[in-house]
Amino acid sequence: MKSDGKWDKLDPRERQIAELLLQGKSNAAICAEVFLSRARVQDCIKGILIKTGADSTRGAIALLVGERETLSLLRVLEQASDGVIIIQDRLVKFANRAMESIHEYEPNGMTGKYFLDLIAPASRDVMSKRYELRVQGESVPTTYAIRILCKGGQEKDAMIASAGQISYCGRPAILGIVVERI
Repeated sequence: MKSDGKWDKLDPRERQIAELLLQGKSNAAICAEVFLSRARVQDCIKGILIKTGADSTRGAIALLVGERETLSLLRVLEQASDGVIIIQDRLVKFANRAMESIHEYEPNGMTGKYFLDLIAPASRDVMSKRYELRVQGESVPTTYAIRILCKGGQEKDAMIASAGQISYCGRPAILGIVVERI
């Protein structure tokens, strides 16, 4: 599972300081623990703010904690035996190995794809409408049969075993559980 998150943007010293901030340590306590001057610690915190896009230390901490929780969840979902997909802004943000196998993609091959390109043409209109309704918080069936499109262009029968709106990286997304129908 690849990650291009906020933690990855931090240099090793900034990661160390961020970890201490997450533990609730004050700037003075951080200075004492890492043997840096107050000015150097403040420079590292400024770097953390810039790289996370936060406007306060508290905001940066919230973003970093949220990202860590998301990555932990994705590690669990990666191990699911059914296909798991997260769609946001109509793009695949996450697909576990089982989902990639159902669609006959290589690892990380579905990430970034327009989700309707993974749906058989005859099912795209209904899936597009259901996606929009889910994003708007409307009631939509959570279980139904569907035709999917594999990487090579062949169609397969599948079952959406569960689908619903979630928050992913702080924004609305759709989580789907898919099983291949044999």
